[in-house]
Amino acid sequence: MGDILSQSEIDAMLSGLSAAPVAPAAPTPAYKPFAPTAIATSNKKINLYDFTRPDRISKDQISTLRNLHEGYARLLTTTLTSLLRTVVDISLQNVEQLTYGEVIKSISTPSCIYVFQMEPLESSAIFDVSPSLIFIMLDRLFGGQGRSIDSTNREMTDIEKTVIYKIIERSLADLKVVWENIGIFSPKIENYEINPQFVQIAPPGDTVVLVTLEVRTRTGSGLMSLCFPFVLLESIIDKLSGESWISAQKTTTQETRRMVERELSTTNAMLRAEIGATQLSVKDFLQLSVGDVMVLDKLAQSDLTMFIEDRPKFLGKPGVIGRSKSFQITGIIDREVGDDD
Repeated sequence: MGDILSQSEIDAMLSGLSAAPVAPAAPTPAYKPFAPTAIATSNKKINLYDFTRPDRISKDQISTLRNLHEGYARLLTTTLTSLLRTVVDISLQNVEQLTYGEVIKSISTPSCIYVFQMEPLESSAIFDVSPSLIFIMLDRLFGGQGRSIDSTNREMTDIEKTVIYKIIERSLADLKVVWENIGIFSPKIENYEINPQFVQIAPPGDTVVLVTLEVRTRTGSGLMSLCFPFVLLESIIDKLSGESWISAQKTTTQETRRMVERELSTTNAMLRAEIGATQLSVKDFLQLSVGDVMVLDKLAQSDLTMFIEDRPKFLGKPGVIGRSKSFQITGIIDREVGDDD
């Protein structure tokens, strides 16, 4: 039979147990929903993103399109100034990324909408001109001062449509020249509409790039806009980066060269042939009279030099065709590199 504990020993044991720390039981974790306020306490910057309007074109590519169409504004300024025979100032207002539905809602009715293609790119684009600007150009082209008239509810006549069609064709030709930094395209007008609801080049939710130009004359102003759907830009989107665009500007395409040659082909230039040269004193020059003979620095059978705007360019021999004087070219003078004379 074991030893029996005395009352004092039992009291000592109980006092030792009460002094030992007792670990509390782990509470059952309660479910708490995600609290978005916890993110606000962090140092991370939060940017809002609209999933209904995703940015499919980067800021760098938008900047390239802006630079591209600033050049287009300058070129179109020269074209319209020449066609309208008055001072025209065109400035780029904005290049922004929108949905096609927003663009359609922003176009007034009636309007002057030209749907065109940029072959060989797929899809179509829009060239929209405000009616106020259309009638300013028509008034100027038909002999007026180019004043704006109240044309809110009036559509263009067939003759007016034909005249403006030529203006839009020239404007798209300038667009072709500017876009040569990206590639060779052939803009071609497909259709003309006055109601934007009848123009469907993309679904309403698709991303488009809207380029807005302001056209100012001495008597009025108006807006032009170009709308490019993302489907059209998708195949050339990589070429819209800053580095690709700058490197493309350093090369001259065959189309650009043909354009320059076409513009220069109608330029007049002064041509003259020089028989020879000699030096005379002022005394001898004052004593010259009819019948005197001067010795030149060329032989009679040697070629003459033809100058174009005071620059030597050709060698040849003089002659006569019928009753007209002529010059037969026998050689071309090659200018040395760095020779400005």
